[in-house]
Amino acid sequence: MDNPKVTVIIATYNRETLLMDTIGDLLRQEPFREGWAELLVIDQSVSHQDATIQQLEQLQTQGAIQWVRVQPPGLTKARNLGVSLSRGEYVIFVDDDVRIENENFIAAHISSLTRPHIAAVAGRILVPGESPRTVTRKIGHLGFFGTREPGFGSDWSGPTETLRGCNMSFRKQVLAAIGGFDERYTRSAFREDTDVSWRLKKEGFELWFSSEAWLTHLSSPEGGTRDHSITVDVDLIVNDIRFALLNLHGVRKWAWLTRIYGSRVVKAAMNRGKFSMRHKAFMNGMFEVAHEEPWHLVEERNS
Repeated sequence: MDNPKVTVIIATYNRETLLMDTIGDLLRQEPFREGWAELLVIDQSVSHQDATIQQLEQLQTQGAIQWVRVQPPGLTKARNLGVSLSRGEYVIFVDDDVRIENENFIAAHISSLTRPHIAAVAGRILVPGESPRTVTRKIGHLGFFGTREPGFGSDWSGPTETLRGCNMSFRKQVLAAIGGFDERYTRSAFREDTDVSWRLKKEGFELWFSSEAWLTHLSSPEGGTRDHSITVDVDLIVNDIRFALLNLHGVRKWAWLTRIYGSRVVKAAMNRGKFSMRHKAFMNGMFEVAHEEPWHLVEERNS
Protein backbone atom coordinates (compact mmCIF):
# COMPACT_ATOMS: atom_id res chain seq x y z
CA MET A 1 0.00 0.00 0.00
CA ASP A 2 1.46 3.35 -1.02
CA ASN A 3 -0.46 5.79 1.16
CA PRO A 4 -2.05 4.16 4.21
CA LYS A 5 -4.46 6.34 6.15
CA VAL A 6 -3.90 4.58 9.45
CA THR A 7 -1.03 2.67 11.05
CA VAL A 8 -1.62 0.09 13.77
CA ILE A 9 1.39 -0.52 16.02
CA ILE A 10 1.96 -3.55 18.24
CA ALA A 11 4.96 -3.43 20.58
CA THR A 12 5.58 -7.05 21.53
CA TYR A 13 7.87 -8.97 23.85
CA ASN A 14 8.02 -12.75 24.27
CA ARG A 15 4.52 -13.50 23.04
CA GLU A 16 3.70 -16.34 20.66
CA THR A 17 0.14 -17.52 19.99
CA LEU A 18 -1.38 -14.46 21.64
CA LEU A 19 0.57 -12.17 19.32
CA MET A 20 -0.45 -14.11 16.23
CA ASP A 21 -4.11 -14.06 17.31
CA THR A 22 -3.94 -10.27 17.74
CA ILE A 23 -2.35 -9.86 14.30
CA GLY A 24 -4.95 -12.14 12.72
CA ASP A 25 -7.83 -10.17 14.22
CA LEU A 26 -6.41 -6.91 12.90
CA LEU A 27 -5.76 -8.18 9.38
CA ARG A 28 -9.41 -9.20 9.13
CA GLN A 29 -10.47 -5.58 9.67
CA GLU A 30 -11.91 -3.83 6.60
CA PRO A 31 -9.12 -1.19 6.33
CA PHE A 32 -6.56 -3.97 5.87
CA ARG A 33 -8.72 -5.88 3.41
CA GLU A 34 -9.20 -2.69 1.39
CA GLY A 35 -5.53 -1.71 1.57
CA TRP A 36 -5.57 1.61 3.40
CA ALA A 37 -4.06 0.47 6.71
CA GLU A 38 -0.61 -0.82 7.64
CA LEU A 39 0.47 -2.97 10.58
CA LEU A 40 3.84 -2.53 12.32
CA VAL A 41 5.01 -5.23 14.73
CA ILE A 42 7.84 -3.83 16.85
CA ASP A 43 9.33 -7.03 18.23
CA GLN A 44 11.63 -6.82 21.26
CA SER A 45 11.84 -10.59 21.76
CA VAL A 46 15.28 -12.23 21.74
CA SER A 47 13.81 -15.39 20.24
CA HIS A 48 10.52 -16.98 19.19
CA GLN A 49 9.14 -20.43 18.69
CA ASP A 50 9.81 -21.74 15.18
CA ALA A 51 6.11 -21.66 14.28
CA THR A 52 5.83 -17.98 15.27
CA ILE A 53 8.91 -17.03 13.23
CA GLN A 54 7.54 -18.84 10.18
CA GLN A 55 4.19 -17.06 10.43
CA LEU A 56 5.76 -13.63 10.93
CA GLU A 57 8.18 -14.14 8.05
CA GLN A 58 5.34 -15.26 5.79
CA LEU A 59 3.21 -12.23 6.65
CA GLN A 60 6.22 -9.96 6.10
CA THR A 61 6.91 -11.54 2.69
CA GLN A 62 3.27 -11.09 1.72
CA GLY A 63 3.42 -7.42 2.66
CA ALA A 64 0.72 -7.87 5.29
CA ILE A 65 2.91 -6.58 8.13
CA GLN A 66 6.20 -4.85 8.79
CA TRP A 67 8.09 -6.95 11.31
CA VAL A 68 10.80 -4.89 13.01
CA ARG A 69 13.12 -6.53 15.55
CA VAL A 70 14.81 -4.31 18.16
CA GLN A 71 16.91 -4.66 21.30
CA PRO A 72 17.03 -3.93 24.19
CA PRO A 73 13.35 -4.10 25.18
CA GLY A 74 11.53 -0.95 26.23
CA LEU A 75 7.88 -0.12 25.62
CA THR A 76 8.15 3.64 25.16
CA LYS A 77 11.15 3.30 22.86
CA ALA A 78 9.31 0.68 20.81
CA ARG A 79 6.24 2.92 20.53
CA ASN A 80 8.36 5.85 19.35
CA LEU A 81 10.13 3.67 16.79
CA GLY A 82 6.76 2.55 15.47
CA VAL A 83 5.61 6.15 15.10
CA SER A 84 8.82 7.09 13.27
CA LEU A 85 8.29 4.25 10.77
CA SER A 86 4.56 4.81 10.32
CA ARG A 87 3.06 6.34 7.20
CA GLY A 88 -0.51 6.81 8.35
CA GLU A 89 -2.14 10.06 9.36
CA TYR A 90 -3.48 8.26 12.42
CA VAL A 91 -1.70 5.74 14.67
CA ILE A 92 -3.43 3.13 16.80
CA PHE A 93 -1.65 1.22 19.57
CA VAL A 94 -2.84 -2.15 20.84
CA ASP A 95 -1.17 -4.62 23.17
CA ASP A 96 0.07 -8.00 21.97
CA ASP A 97 -2.45 -9.95 24.05
CA VAL A 98 -5.79 -8.56 22.89
CA ARG A 99 -8.63 -10.02 20.85
CA ILE A 100 -10.44 -7.72 18.44
CA GLU A 101 -13.74 -9.31 17.49
CA ASN A 102 -15.20 -5.86 16.88
CA GLU A 103 -15.24 -5.51 13.08
CA ASN A 104 -15.56 -1.72 13.34
CA PHE A 105 -12.62 -1.28 15.72
CA ILE A 106 -10.36 0.76 13.43
CA ALA A 107 -13.24 2.70 11.90
CA ALA A 108 -14.44 3.71 15.39
CA HIS A 109 -11.01 5.06 16.31
CA ILE A 110 -10.77 7.09 13.12
CA SER A 111 -14.31 8.41 13.47
CA SER A 112 -13.45 9.74 16.93
CA LEU A 113 -10.13 11.23 15.81
CA THR A 114 -11.88 13.24 13.12
CA ARG A 115 -13.99 15.03 15.72
CA PRO A 116 -13.01 18.71 16.09
CA HIS A 117 -10.17 19.34 18.57
CA ILE A 118 -9.69 15.65 19.44
CA ALA A 119 -6.00 14.65 19.49
CA ALA A 120 -6.20 11.16 20.97
CA VAL A 121 -8.75 8.43 21.70
CA ALA A 122 -9.06 5.80 24.39
CA GLY A 123 -11.01 2.72 23.31
CA ARG A 124 -13.24 0.59 25.51
CA ILE A 125 -11.47 -2.29 27.29
CA LEU A 126 -13.19 -5.53 28.27
CA VAL A 127 -11.55 -8.25 30.39
CA PRO A 128 -12.65 -11.92 30.21
CA GLY A 129 -14.43 -13.12 33.33
CA GLU A 130 -14.81 -9.62 34.77
CA SER A 131 -17.70 -7.18 34.78
CA PRO A 132 -16.89 -4.08 32.68
CA ARG A 133 -15.26 -1.35 34.77
CA THR A 134 -17.76 1.43 34.32
CA VAL A 135 -18.43 4.93 35.61
CA THR A 136 -21.34 7.29 35.03
CA ARG A 137 -19.08 10.33 34.58
CA LYS A 138 -15.40 11.36 34.43
CA ILE A 139 -13.85 8.49 32.49
CA GLY A 140 -10.12 8.24 33.19
CA HIS A 141 -10.30 10.60 36.17
CA LEU A 142 -7.01 10.64 38.09
CA GLY A 143 -8.22 12.01 41.39
CA PHE A 144 -6.27 14.46 43.52
CA PHE A 145 -4.10 11.71 45.04
CA GLY A 146 -3.57 9.80 41.79
CA THR A 147 -5.80 6.77 42.13
CA ARG A 148 -5.75 4.67 38.95
CA GLU A 149 -8.01 5.92 36.16
CA PRO A 150 -11.42 4.18 36.14
CA GLY A 151 -14.19 3.63 33.68
CA PHE A 152 -12.50 2.25 30.55
CA GLY A 153 -15.14 -0.47 30.36
CA SER A 154 -18.00 2.04 30.19
CA ASP A 155 -20.64 1.63 27.48
CA TRP A 156 -20.94 5.33 26.61
CA SER A 157 -18.64 7.71 24.74
CA GLY A 158 -17.43 11.11 25.87
CA PRO A 159 -14.42 13.13 27.01
CA THR A 160 -11.74 11.29 28.98
CA GLU A 161 -9.03 12.67 31.22
CA THR A 162 -6.48 9.98 30.36
CA LEU A 163 -5.72 7.16 27.91
CA ARG A 164 -5.00 3.48 28.47
CA GLY A 165 -2.01 2.02 26.61
CA CYS A 166 -3.52 -1.28 25.43
CA ASN A 167 -6.13 0.52 23.27
CA MET A 168 -5.40 4.10 22.25
CA SER A 169 -4.96 6.17 19.10
CA PHE A 170 -3.55 9.54 18.08
CA ARG A 171 -3.31 12.06 15.31
CA LYS A 172 0.32 11.38 14.42
CA GLN A 173 1.15 15.03 13.83
CA VAL A 174 -0.02 15.96 17.32
CA LEU A 175 1.84 13.09 18.99
CA ALA A 176 5.03 14.16 17.20
CA ALA A 177 4.48 17.78 18.26
CA ILE A 178 4.73 16.88 21.97
CA GLY A 179 7.82 14.72 21.43
CA GLY A 180 6.15 11.31 21.42
CA PHE A 181 6.36 9.00 24.42
CA ASP A 182 8.78 9.86 27.22
CA GLU A 183 11.45 7.16 27.15
CA ARG A 184 12.34 7.73 30.78
CA TYR A 185 9.34 5.48 31.53
CA THR A 186 11.32 2.27 31.25
CA ARG A 187 10.73 -1.44 31.78
CA SER A 188 6.94 -1.99 31.93
CA ALA A 189 6.57 1.81 31.49
CA PHE A 190 3.81 2.16 34.07
CA ARG A 191 2.22 5.64 33.77
CA GLU A 192 3.58 6.26 30.25
CA ASP A 193 0.01 6.46 28.97
CA THR A 194 -0.96 8.81 31.81
CA ASP A 195 2.07 10.96 31.05
CA VAL A 196 1.32 11.36 27.34
CA SER A 197 -2.31 12.17 28.20
CA TRP A 198 -1.20 14.84 30.64
CA ARG A 199 1.19 16.45 28.17
CA LEU A 200 -1.44 16.54 25.42
CA LYS A 201 -3.93 18.25 27.71
CA LYS A 202 -1.27 20.69 28.90
CA GLU A 203 -0.89 21.79 25.26
CA GLY A 204 -4.63 22.37 24.98
CA PHE A 205 -5.63 19.18 23.15
CA GLU A 206 -8.73 17.15 23.99
CA LEU A 207 -9.02 13.41 24.60
CA TRP A 208 -12.03 11.25 23.74
CA PHE A 209 -13.29 7.88 24.98
CA SER A 210 -14.99 5.71 22.36
CA SER A 211 -17.09 2.82 23.60
CA GLU A 212 -17.44 1.71 19.96
CA ALA A 213 -13.67 1.13 19.65
CA TRP A 214 -13.75 -1.86 21.99
CA LEU A 215 -11.46 -4.83 22.35
CA THR A 216 -10.84 -7.61 24.87
CA HIS A 217 -7.61 -7.42 26.88
CA LEU A 218 -6.46 -10.86 28.01
CA SER A 219 -3.79 -9.47 30.41
CA SER A 220 -1.61 -12.54 30.05
CA PRO A 221 0.81 -13.00 32.96
CA GLU A 222 3.60 -14.08 30.59
CA GLY A 223 5.53 -12.00 28.09
CA GLY A 224 4.25 -8.59 27.08
CA THR A 225 6.45 -5.58 27.80
CA ARG A 226 7.87 -6.93 31.04
CA ASP A 227 11.54 -6.64 31.95
CA HIS A 228 12.35 -9.18 34.64
CA SER A 229 15.56 -7.38 35.62
CA ILE A 230 13.50 -5.45 38.18
CA THR A 231 10.58 -6.46 40.37
CA VAL A 232 7.12 -5.24 39.42
CA ASP A 233 6.67 -3.46 42.77
CA VAL A 234 9.85 -1.42 42.32
CA ASP A 235 8.86 -0.59 38.75
CA LEU A 236 5.45 0.73 39.81
CA ILE A 237 6.92 2.84 42.60
CA VAL A 238 9.61 4.48 40.45
CA ASN A 239 7.39 5.26 37.47
CA ASP A 240 4.57 6.53 39.70
CA ILE A 241 7.09 8.89 41.33
CA ARG A 242 8.36 9.86 37.88
CA PHE A 243 4.91 10.99 36.76
CA ALA A 244 4.37 13.05 39.91
CA LEU A 245 7.72 14.83 39.80
CA LEU A 246 7.59 15.51 36.06
CA ASN A 247 3.98 16.68 35.79
CA LEU A 248 2.53 17.82 39.11
CA HIS A 249 3.15 20.87 41.26
CA GLY A 250 2.51 22.21 44.75
CA VAL A 251 0.16 20.43 47.14
CA ARG A 252 -1.04 17.96 44.53
CA LYS A 253 2.48 16.69 43.84
CA TRP A 254 3.09 16.01 47.53
CA ALA A 255 -0.35 14.48 47.95
CA TRP A 256 0.45 12.11 45.08
CA LEU A 257 3.83 11.17 46.59
CA THR A 258 2.21 10.61 49.99
CA ARG A 259 -0.28 8.25 48.38
CA ILE A 260 2.54 6.33 46.67
CA TYR A 261 4.41 5.82 49.93
CA GLY A 262 1.27 4.95 51.86
CA SER A 263 -0.11 2.45 49.33
CA ARG A 264 2.93 1.08 47.51
CA VAL A 265 5.32 0.99 50.47
CA VAL A 266 3.46 0.80 53.80
CA LYS A 267 0.21 -0.93 52.79
CA ALA A 268 1.91 -3.27 50.31
CA ALA A 269 4.49 -4.24 52.96
CA MET A 270 1.72 -4.99 55.45
CA ASN A 271 0.09 -7.32 52.91
CA ARG A 272 3.14 -8.87 51.23
CA GLY A 273 6.18 -7.91 53.30
CA LYS A 274 9.56 -6.55 52.10
CA PHE A 275 9.19 -3.11 53.64
CA SER A 276 12.93 -2.36 53.35
CA MET A 277 12.94 -3.14 49.63
CA ARG A 278 9.88 -0.93 49.02
CA HIS A 279 11.18 1.94 51.14
CA LYS A 280 14.55 1.80 49.37
CA ALA A 281 12.81 1.80 45.97
CA PHE A 282 10.83 4.90 46.97
CA MET A 283 13.89 6.80 48.17
CA ASN A 284 15.99 5.74 45.18
CA GLY A 285 13.15 6.69 42.85
CA MET A 286 12.91 10.18 44.35
CA PHE A 287 16.65 10.69 43.84
CA GLU A 288 16.79 9.10 40.37
CA VAL A 289 13.93 11.10 38.90
CA ALA A 290 15.05 14.38 40.45
CA HIS A 291 18.45 14.08 38.73
CA GLU A 292 17.60 12.57 35.34
CA GLU A 293 17.75 14.53 32.10
CA PRO A 294 14.89 14.90 29.61
CA TRP A 295 14.96 11.74 27.52
CA HIS A 296 15.32 13.51 24.16
CA LEU A 297 18.55 15.16 25.34
CA VAL A 298 19.97 11.77 26.25
CA GLU A 299 18.86 10.42 22.87
CA GLU A 300 20.52 13.29 21.01
CA ARG A 301 23.79 12.79 22.90
CA ASN A 302 23.83 9.05 22.20
CA SER A 303 22.91 9.36 18.52
